[in-house]
Amino acid sequence: MTIRHLKTFIAVYDSGGISKAAQELHIAQPAVSQTICELERYYGVALFDRLGRGLAPTEAGRALLPKAREAVRAFEGFESAAAGARENPSLKIGATLTIGKMYLPRILSAMGRDFPDLQTSAVINRASEIENMLVGGGLDIALSESAVFPPAIEQRVFAEDRLIAVCGARFAADGEITLEELSRFPLLLREKGSASRGLLDSVFSERGMTAQPFVESASNQSLLSAAAENLGIAVLPQSLTEPLVRTGELRAIGVRGIDFRRKYRIAFRRDKKFSARQAEALEKIFSDCTPALALPRREL
Repeated sequence: MTIRHLKTFIAVYDSGGISKAAQELHIAQPAVSQTICELERYYGVALFDRLGRGLAPTEAGRALLPKAREAVRAFEGFESAAAGARENPSLKIGATLTIGKMYLPRILSAMGRDFPDLQTSAVINRASEIENMLVGGGLDIALSESAVFPPAIEQRVFAEDRLIAVCGARFAADGEITLEELSRFPLLLREKGSASRGLLDSVFSERGMTAQPFVESASNQSLLSAAAENLGIAVLPQSLTEPLVRTGELRAIGVRGIDFRRKYRIAFRRDKKFSARQAEALEKIFSDCTPALALPRREL
């Protein structure tokens, strides 16, 4: 049964007959009669008694009329909401803490400037939480340094960065050390579940070692402050540490034979179909970093 059947039932009920209902609906009388017959046959209930050339609603017809009106109102409400969503498209972006600081403000600013009709919102959290939101459908896209996503997620690289070991100007450490030597210093590290910590842990694990943090925090700024106070060695994104290294507040420490390089990725569900407007916005915003970015589109 379709919404057309219910609308026809209501029109016949309200007008009191087939001919008047046909005039209101702008269709032929036989089509109205056929639709009522289909409805009665499908549900196995008589909605009208045939009285000569007229119709009278049955007790079942009178009882079902409010439900039919309710269903039509709900359908029309859905149509209205769908039209509003089409006219006011939205985009939900999730970003890790590092990307949230380094890239997201510029992205949101560009969205607001170039695509004011696109209602954009953002969530900043650690990589594991952003991934969970993306998998669960709470985000349209995720921006993350993580290289490990479940099979349901597709990813495209849009930028690169690397982690840098830094310490305070007076911290007692050579300018270049081995990974084993690094592990013996007080380490100032991001929390488990963050992309930075995941990369660091994987490097240690590949060499049979474990990173034991002296200070563990979800805040990059807290770790930078702790390093500046000569409390240990922080391993954080170069984009965050470089300004403080240039001013002399921190100094960089090379880790011999280790390159903590990582890629920044835009990720989305493989079954996600972007509207033309969403895809246009994303492709334009990321075109400087990723000229070949192409997103699956939904036909409208």
